Amino acid sequence: GAGPIGSIGKPPPDSLCTVRDEADAECAPGVIGEICFRPVEGEPPPVTYLKNPAASAAKVRDGWFRSGDAGFQDAEGWLYFAHRIGGSIRRNGDFVSAAQIEAEIAGLAAVADVHVYGLATPANAPGEKEIVAAVVVHRGRALDPRSIFDHCRARIGAASVPTFVQLVDEIPKTASEKPQQRFLEQMLAEGRGALFDKTGSAVTQNPAGDLK
Repeated sequence: GAGPIGSIGKPPPDSLCTVRDEADAECAPGVIGEICFRPVEGEPPPVTYLKNPAASAAKVRDGWFRSGDAGFQDAEGWLYFAHRIGGSIRRNGDFVSAAQIEAEIAGLAAVADVHVYGLATPANAPGEKEIVAAVVVHRGRALDPRSIFDHCRARIGAASVPTFVQLVDEIPKTASEKPQQRFLEQMLAEGRGALFDKTGSAVTQNPAGDLK
């Protein structure tokens, strides 16, 4: 109860904490990076992934336990969790939670299914992507794509608004119900389904670069 609202606390007395960027440099206060820990005395215990020594070594690289959590520290050392690394999309320097966007869109009455994914386009800097919300509309329902953009903007802020809404008949999935992004990208390339930008206007060109 002593920390600021939203903080997950400070590291325990026997641990050191650092937040590191993609170049493994320490982040300034307020800058999101990977949260890393190590004991005050010595290095973290070894981590062993089954038949994957490279992953094992990477988890405790340079004596820091790499948590896989993205977050930041404020100037007083309080930690804030942002998201799991790998479960987000980087756009305009921000890490955006795909799961959070999916949860908001899924709550709309006309939406039967949704999958949010990142799409690299020629306009993006290396490592960054645009956000596409692939949406299936309930049979017999109507959905104005602009309502999705407006809903996300009002509920989770402008930084988490999708770049595009992709209306499809179904979201391709594996046998274990995991969405298959490559098929959604293929639909864009082949002009199947409909794609809309934030103004609600139809997009007639595949944003990844290939003409429909």
